[in-house]
Amino acid sequence: MKSIRTLFVRLFVAPAMALFLVANTIGDRAEALMEEGKEAEAFELVRQGAAEGDADAINYLAWFYDNGRYVETDRARAAELYRQAADEGVAFAQWRLGVMIDTGEAPGTPEEAFALFEKSAAQDFTNAMTSLAVMHATGRGTKRDPIAARYYYSMAAAAGNPHGVRGLGILYLHGEGVDRDPIEASAYFLIAASLGNEQGKESFDIVTEDYDDAAMKQVAERATELAGELGYRFEQEPAAE
Repeated sequence: MKSIRTLFVRLFVAPAMALFLVANTIGDRAEALMEEGKEAEAFELVRQGAAEGDADAINYLAWFYDNGRYVETDRARAAELYRQAADEGVAFAQWRLGVMIDTGEAPGTPEEAFALFEKSAAQDFTNAMTSLAVMHATGRGTKRDPIAARYYYSMAAAAGNPHGVRGLGILYLHGEGVDRDPIEASAYFLIAASLGNEQGKESFDIVTEDYDDAAMKQVAERATELAGELGYRFEQEPAAE
């Protein structure tokens, strides 16, 4: 059983979200500096840009405070900056502020968090799609609606977000908005795990722990079908036993 499981680790590659980004914004330039290990220069760049009112720079400055990079972690300051950037329509800031509100790290209501996720998802930010799915699945900030949760998880999964893939697995595992189907759930967990999602791997290992070889073969075959439907490609062919 374990041998079959390991054949399908890291087989799938999600569709790329972007092929090439031109470093023409402050955030892009800061990202390039960070990749070169020039954190101080990146921070100064976004600090100056934020002081000049650049929304992209304000968002990136919030990220520095949010993650404690170059400065001490300061979630209150991060939330304040994210709110400024969110008001200017920055999708990441809208999503991250929504998360902070939802988790109690920033003031606000579940309804406000939900509205922020909607704005971010409307800009095709896939993390916001998964957050919307969670809100619909749990009834936070909106009425509980498993069908809507499946819609947003599916949208995120089709865009290459592994959290969206795992979310679909959770719905099938518990029969929320869909008929309960452990094999289908396991197939989604397998895809999420192969995309590097640790929660997907944990879910896959737990659910398939007692599966025999026949069940594991079913899961692998269904995962291959679902991956194709989602537009994913194979990074490598499954190894022969």
